Amino acid sequence: MNPNFQDFAALRSLMFQPTAGQVYADVSGELAILDSNQGIYYGLDPVGARIWSLILEFKTAAEIRSILLEEYDVEAFQLDCDITQLLTELFSKGLIEVANEQDKARHVHESAHGSWLSR
Repeated sequence: MNPNFQDFAALRSLMFQPTAGQVYADVSGELAILDSNQGIYYGLDPVGARIWSLILEFKTAAEIRSILLEEYDVEAFQLDCDITQLLTELFSKGLIEVANEQDKARHVHESAHGSWLSR
């Protein structure tokens, strides 16, 4: 699915998830992402890292917006633009993809029961 990144309203109900092959780590409040498929490192500032953490929780774009409006002193319109821009960049670089309820349910199940990687 290719979302319409032209307007935040078109993204409100969508959830995203990292694509396969992304390795990421918190580095002093910022986030380092290694796209192991391409061998390229990316960095996110603390706000971008917070958005990434909310993506990992399968929050919709609207939920991410609501949470950030509570956590930061920012105008809603500016936040809409910033979220849209970051999601656009992450998606265009192949770092995230649209997630669905099945992806979310699988993640919740694996988190609750562990996966073979964590054993």
